[in-house]
Amino acid sequence: MSSPVFISDSQKKNELTEKQKRLILIGVSLASFMTPFGVSMLNLSLPEIGAEFGVGAHALGWISTAYLFSSVLFLVPIARLSDLIGRRKLFLTGMLLATFSAIVQLMSPSFLILILFRCLDGIAMACVFSTSLPILSSIYPASRRGSVFGINVAVVYIGSSMGPVVGGIITQNFGWRFLYLLLIPLAAAGTLLIYRALKIEFIEGKGEPFDKTGAVLYMITIFFILFGLSNLPNTWAFMALLIGLIALPIFIYYTKKQTYPIMQIRLFFINKHFSRSNFAAFLNYAGTYAIAFFLSLYLQKILNLPAGTAGLILLAQPLMQALFSPFVGRLSDKVDSRYLSTFGMLLMVVGLFCLSTLNANSSLSHLILYEIILGIGFAFFASPNTSTIMGCVCQKDYSSASASLSIMRQSGMVLSMAIAMCTISIFLGSTEMIQPETVPLFLLSMKTTFYTGIVLCLTGAVLSYLRGPTVRENPESFS
Repeated sequence: MSSPVFISDSQKKNELTEKQKRLILIGVSLASFMTPFGVSMLNLSLPEIGAEFGVGAHALGWISTAYLFSSVLFLVPIARLSDLIGRRKLFLTGMLLATFSAIVQLMSPSFLILILFRCLDGIAMACVFSTSLPILSSIYPASRRGSVFGINVAVVYIGSSMGPVVGGIITQNFGWRFLYLLLIPLAAAGTLLIYRALKIEFIEGKGEPFDKTGAVLYMITIFFILFGLSNLPNTWAFMALLIGLIALPIFIYYTKKQTYPIMQIRLFFINKHFSRSNFAAFLNYAGTYAIAFFLSLYLQKILNLPAGTAGLILLAQPLMQALFSPFVGRLSDKVDSRYLSTFGMLLMVVGLFCLSTLNANSSLSHLILYEIILGIGFAFFASPNTSTIMGCVCQKDYSSASASLSIMRQSGMVLSMAIAMCTISIFLGSTEMIQPETVPLFLLSMKTTFYTGIVLCLTGAVLSYLRGPTVRENPESFS
């Protein structure tokens, strides 16, 4: 197979045939599907993993924590590296690492090995996250990106929907190790498609230096912020969060003064479309990510439904997201994205308010209706907001834009769970304290979290609207 060709930016979109573009979209979508699919599958196998390796609930938490931390820690350095050595190269590296990691986890002889390769999984997905959107943005014109991102977002939600169902069946009948037999061919297929279809390389910073000091400052900052948030309300978690918040302005100040920074922080200060859309994404995930956590407990602990039934009920929201995202993506190519994103956020406000009315005697049909409202809201927000972020920057800033969106998403998730655990700690002490006599306290903690989510999503709706009319081409004036 011949090596990738390096050509000018203006030629790259025309160099690829429509068939090649479709194959690249499929390859990127396989990678996007694989991540939520694998994570949600593995969550259902935690009790079996714990029994096999003889570890408790606290240690099992590292299966997801190790992945989350390593992916976010390496996102920005890898995104910058992709500008220097090539996005195609980093994407393929990530997929190969994911394939290798899945094979090793399939045969893990110990819990420590499993955790170490969950960290490698996070690094692999950092390679994929930081290059997927830039690759799609580079090969598709602005007039078609909404549709493309809509498909990509739908695939993510399909992965989230199918993961619990498939994971439960596979774990129950064959064991947790067999889950990786599904992930390995997905990773291999995505790798092969991109290798064969993407014949060109995207290097936006060839010859520029890699800012090692900036990379270290970023990793220190993000580690302490996420570590602090994810362990609230412990006293030492507040100390870790304080260290991260002190390091943040130092990182920003240092980065703004660099000619070739590790991340284009300047975009947050000079580009209102970019900054407000990113912060809207952060508020979106911060306000809504804990919904599934609370509803899972509500269905099983309050309504006393079996886990399988609860899982099927929780499918309503991601299924709506998957069904509506392609439609909304196409619509965002014709309608100003700020209206669609704002409408989506307001729908989520309505959904959260409806969820806050749940009690011990609520109807399941009402709960499913509320999930449908939330799912449609997510669909109207996600792909138009992503399209705005990737469409309002120059091509050389695609990697930074994609990395910043991923950081906002992951940080929002962590904050959402921190809010949830804080309210449970305040009203209940822990999830183990959910007993018949403490049901009102659990419902109060859930209601408080959802009210907090309403405030966050309303703020996000304001930001979405105030970013102004959508920029449909990459404005060089922002460089």
